[in-house]
Amino acid sequence: MKKIKNGFIVKNGNELEKVTIYVENGKIKYVMPGDDSSFETDEEIDAKCGIIFSGFIDPHVHFDDPGFTQREDFETGTRSAAVGGITTIIDMPCTSIPPVINGENFGYKLSVVEKKAYVDFAFWGGVTPSQVDSGEYKTTLKELKERGIVGVKFYTISGMELYPRMPVPQMHKAFEFLKELNLVCGVHAEDFYLVDFYSNLLKDSGRKDPESWFEGRVYEAEAKAIWSVLGIADKVGNKLHIVHLSSKEGLNAVRWGKEHGIDITTETCPQYLLFTVDDLKKIGPILKTAPPVRREEDRLALWEGVQNGWIDFIATDHAAGVFPEEKSKDSIWDSYAGIPGTQLLASEILTFGYHTGRLTLEQIQKLLSENAAKRYGLYPDKGSLFIGTDADFTVVDINKEWTVDASKLESKGKYSPLNGKKLKGKVIKTIVRGEVVFDEEKGITGEKGYGKIVRSKL
Repeated sequence: MKKIKNGFIVKNGNELEKVTIYVENGKIKYVMPGDDSSFETDEEIDAKCGIIFSGFIDPHVHFDDPGFTQREDFETGTRSAAVGGITTIIDMPCTSIPPVINGENFGYKLSVVEKKAYVDFAFWGGVTPSQVDSGEYKTTLKELKERGIVGVKFYTISGMELYPRMPVPQMHKAFEFLKELNLVCGVHAEDFYLVDFYSNLLKDSGRKDPESWFEGRVYEAEAKAIWSVLGIADKVGNKLHIVHLSSKEGLNAVRWGKEHGIDITTETCPQYLLFTVDDLKKIGPILKTAPPVRREEDRLALWEGVQNGWIDFIATDHAAGVFPEEKSKDSIWDSYAGIPGTQLLASEILTFGYHTGRLTLEQIQKLLSENAAKRYGLYPDKGSLFIGTDADFTVVDINKEWTVDASKLESKGKYSPLNGKKLKGKVIKTIVRGEVVFDEEKGITGEKGYGKIVRSKL
């Protein structure tokens, strides 16, 4: 049995309680108040007066493995997660070859990545329009459900040949079947027709500056696409989730859905909470994401949504480009859309959420751990501090100040819009099923292949 000492857990708001946690066989055995020595232990882990959160979860990452490993792979991606205090990641189905659209592809991906993982992981599943048209989707989605996917990813706009956008008729059919399977339908919501027309109009006019990316990904496109999928979900009654919410008007649509009984959740990302189009104009391709960062009123509205519970959790949409080649093109249209975010997530939310008074520590625990685990059927093994659940902990020194050096990120993408910025709050230990996989003083202490797949209980 192991003992985690000198740590504090979050009670209510910002209230803390000193505890001693005992771990046996990777599970939480006891949580005792104060300094406790009731049980004999073989090993002691010193939390150094840090706050012990239930292990943080990043429910939206693209680790590109197999298929696009020049950008990222499961080794570098999960090392990045470990340093960032993330004990579980959920990988998207679309940025790997082959995409995870049937049981065979799921098994192949698992066989490739499980030997590389430093932290635990789950998979999203996928479906394509051609599968719906052929009727194959009912078989493949059942296969994926049996293998434990957390949900199924849809795009209303897509630049991926192997994972095209889903038109409304096919989406309606897929939503109906996924309701039967009790799986979440996650949607990248930007209206194809608006974005396609205006992006091409700007390109044809010779615009290639960073602001043209913002203008081409038309502001109204997000809300329009959300209203479309809300219309389907309202009729079908399925579980709907809007990924990487970026706009005030998109949030208004989500709120309407919640207020009218639709089973809808949403996430936002640090880039939309911290940056605006004015930053995009200054920083350029480094800050290029899809959807793009928006206006100041959107940034403030998203913070309000996070504070009030309209936004259910925070994810990164971690997507590293080959750096510097893919993030330094002369034309913004030719630069890769994506940033590596997993390693900085916890510190960003502590710095700009907790230390600004926007969020309590209790809210952060829900936004970065509990809420995603509940939505995707991983709770209570993940996202809780209950007796008998996985001993996953993120230990944080909430007052430690440090400066981001993007060249030292574990991701293959050695870039960040926060490079050179000072943050306050740092992960000092990451513990996965009772094993310390990252220690601030020692670095990565876990072993490649220790991370295990987690299957949804939905």
